Amino acid sequence: MPSPRDLLRPPLLLLAFLWVVLEETIWRWAKAIGGLVARIPVFAALERMIVRLDARIVLLFFAVPIAALFPVKLGALWLIGSGRPLAGIALLLAAKSIGTAFSARLYVVAEPKLMEIRAFAWVHGHVLALLARAHAFLDSSPAWQAARRMTRRAKAVARGAASRVRAMLAGGGPSLLDRVRTVRAHWKRQA
Repeated sequence: MPSPRDLLRPPLLLLAFLWVVLEETIWRWAKAIGGLVARIPVFAALERMIVRLDARIVLLFFAVPIAALFPVKLGALWLIGSGRPLAGIALLLAAKSIGTAFSARLYVVAEPKLMEIRAFAWVHGHVLALLARAHAFLDSSPAWQAARRMTRRAKAVARGAASRVRAMLAGGGPSLLDRVRTVRAHWKRQA
């Protein structure tokens, strides 16, 4: 009979995989979007203000996306409950993305200030150590290595297809009509 540890390992690996994927992609995208938003003068001024504030007040700023987007999330739930699930899910994803982008940018700007709070610095260090252990565990897992190889291959195929589409659109190759004619001629020869 398998032990509880053996039974829990696959779902925990799946959760760890999903966590790392979210961490590596969504957070990176949110930071990039936040960087673009920071170029807007109003937000640039807010960033300068945040840097000058006390660290404990800066920590309170992380409640802003939670409080500001709560009514939007309720609206998304209302849409789902009233028979418009796609609109509700789209609104919920948009609200979550905006909140994550705001939090990511705020974290980038405020991290040096937040490190002045000893408890925050302690938790930050422990969370980073835990994430490093999770990454090391996943990186050593054969399933993770296979998933990474498949992801790299899929990205290479997508890049190749995108470059072929760009070349076709730029006039560097046969047109779509020429390709259709070639396929039709091939079919006629086989018939």
